Amino acid sequence: MSDIANIPDLIRYALRHDEFQRAVLSGTMHGATHPWRRVVVRKVALRGTVQTQVEWHTSDNSTTRNYTGIDAVIDELVEVPFRNGHVELRTATIEGRVSKRGKLLLSRRNEANNRDLAHDRVRRRAIPEDAPFLEVLGVSRDGAVKPTAQRKYRQINEFVRVLGATLGEKQDRDRPLQVLDLGCGNAYLTFATVHHLTESGIPCVVVGVDRDAELVARNNSRAEQLGWQDRLTFTTALIDRYEPTESPDLVVALHACDTATDDVLALAVEQNADYLLASPCCQHDLQRQLRSRAMPEGFRDLVRDGVLKEQLGDLLTDSLRASVLRLVGYQVDVFAFVPVEHTPRNNLIRAVRTPGPVDRDAEASVRATTGMFGVRPRLAELLRHRLPDDLLGGVRAGGDDATGDTR
Repeated sequence: MSDIANIPDLIRYALRHDEFQRAVLSGTMHGATHPWRRVVVRKVALRGTVQTQVEWHTSDNSTTRNYTGIDAVIDELVEVPFRNGHVELRTATIEGRVSKRGKLLLSRRNEANNRDLAHDRVRRRAIPEDAPFLEVLGVSRDGAVKPTAQRKYRQINEFVRVLGATLGEKQDRDRPLQVLDLGCGNAYLTFATVHHLTESGIPCVVVGVDRDAELVARNNSRAEQLGWQDRLTFTTALIDRYEPTESPDLVVALHACDTATDDVLALAVEQNADYLLASPCCQHDLQRQLRSRAMPEGFRDLVRDGVLKEQLGDLLTDSLRASVLRLVGYQVDVFAFVPVEHTPRNNLIRAVRTPGPVDRDAEASVRATTGMFGVRPRLAELLRHRLPDDLLGGVRAGGDDATGDTR
């Protein structure tokens, strides 16, 4: 260790040592800057080989990369002006810290650091990084998720976690689970759904619908490449004009824009779908209906500024959607299913059909909210034949009521 004069030397020494197990790098040299809160390097067993895994952590997120060799790892790490280094060898631990005067202070203690590489502290995901569909979709390469696709990978896993919790244990049914994904786009979560259901032993038939014919053709090609064409197909159509050939058990819509989400929810209700997962996006319909003069006294500042009006519109839209779904026989909850740094549109509406009496609290909520703010939710219009006749009787969009325009 006598030839170790700085943190880059410590990095080289550690990674080239036969007994290397793990290293943690942190801090910033005096007068330097870099975005990393810490970096963790460890040996892991992946796909039958020992690889070097590097986790780069900022204050907001993290990125993980796996390497089959160490030279590329060293080249990246020595470029960052870390101040502290903690190195674990099989038989010793080495601590390194750079003083304010730039001198490296080293200490070594002999201790056992044997790790089970196959069960190291690597977060286990519902979808493993080497799942074949991830590579077909361009999310991973050689069994490891690309650094640029880490956010998408987290979103996929969080959605699958929610999907599993929603469906619960495997159910006895006389046909495969019918799944309809409306506005599927690049279909990352559509493919993830098929993977999860198949791995869970649940036979399924999944249909993805999108208006982009080029995307649909590419998705069908990818399904064939995976050998999934018997359980996954894609078709070109507009959401509000699509008619399923089979009644879906589960309807999914992620980031369907504005009232397209309402079209999805209405279709699910009309088809008596048992499960519904919808992540709304770009909710303009109620925002356009909000008028300052129609606001209750003392509430007009809520729409005075554009950003507040937009947030109020989002809140009213999703709360009314949840109430309407409860009115037509669903148990509903709304929650953030991925952190906001991954996508600003991160709310998920989850609805499970439950037989029973009409939820009168939901009816009272719809009446009070629409009456107070002078709005007519699109979903209530689409499902008006299933709702009380006078539910929206005294409210017209934009704050109009039966006595005239109040704008």
